[in-house]
Amino acid sequence: MKNLKLILLAVAMLVATSCDNKNGDDPKTKTVTFSNAMLLESGYLNEKSYTEEPWTFVNEFDAAYGSWNGFAFSVLNDTKIATFDNQYSVYCTEQPSTFAVAYFESYMNTPAVFRVSDGQVRKLRSIDVCNSTYAALTMRDGSAWSKKFAAGDWYKVIFTGYDVMGKVSGTVEFYAADFRDGKSYICSKWTTVDLSSLGAVYKVEISMDSSDTGEWGINTPCYICLDNLVYIPANPLSN
Repeated sequence: MKNLKLILLAVAMLVATSCDNKNGDDPKTKTVTFSNAMLLESGYLNEKSYTEEPWTFVNEFDAAYGSWNGFAFSVLNDTKIATFDNQYSVYCTEQPSTFAVAYFESYMNTPAVFRVSDGQVRKLRSIDVCNSTYAALTMRDGSAWSKKFAAGDWYKVIFTGYDVMGKVSGTVEFYAADFRDGKSYICSKWTTVDLSSLGAVYKVEISMDSSDTGEWGINTPCYICLDNLVYIPANPLSN
């Protein structure tokens, strides 16, 4: 009887483990959460790059003009103010933990970049994505510089992976707003985007594109909020 109980216990543990794996738990993955970013009292951090090993999220800030591109970090979620002054807020009513704000300088075609800090390529699994309030409200209502989105309009974020030799390893696109084919969608909640098709990457460039463009580039504010970057920590070529 004792041996039978042990056997039943072992079977139960095996089934539980199997169910956990089906639910997506992968002991080989780790997640970048941005939780160690030292935010200011204002609730955000700009002007500094951020490293959460093995990834560095590059910030390029010009103090002379107050301009920047790359990554800032924030916990703000003001979903009402539709101006540049609110560029660090995520368009989500749920109170967020620390997240990254990626900004693409479209006129100079300067993407936001994150890369490995140890020179060893990694495979990515996924990342959580949501619109910034500034971009979302501009698309919803329009502004002096940007149109109110209507039928046929769209706004997307583009993730481009590069291998250690600088060659493109893959591209993933996510439509953060989509008014094509009868839709009127503006992303307003954290949405998981699969990045596994990027392959083994040394760096990733993040850019945006929009149906609303002009002489000076994209008219839609080129921001996207990011969280929970899931990756394989070991050398993916050995997996």
